[in-house]
Amino acid sequence: MSNISRNVFDREVPTRNLVTTITGIITLLLSVLVGFGVLTPEQSTELNSQALIIIQAVSGIWGAITAVILIFKAKDGE
Repeated sequence: MSNISRNVFDREVPTRNLVTTITGIITLLLSVLVGFGVLTPEQSTELNSQALIIIQAVSGIWGAITAVILIFKAKDGE
């Protein structure tokens, strides 16, 4: 039973889980919009690719900010 909860949320890799969750939500939303005829499949494909680019950029920026913070927050080993 513990494997199931670890597959849903792994504290060791929260960024990857967050990116996967956001990507899944966007894909589901676009699929629903295509299903109801709000978007065409071509529009959905373009929106999905743009959303993935934005998600990857935000994830990279978050990693860079975290790295800079850790540079100044880290303490030398004794």
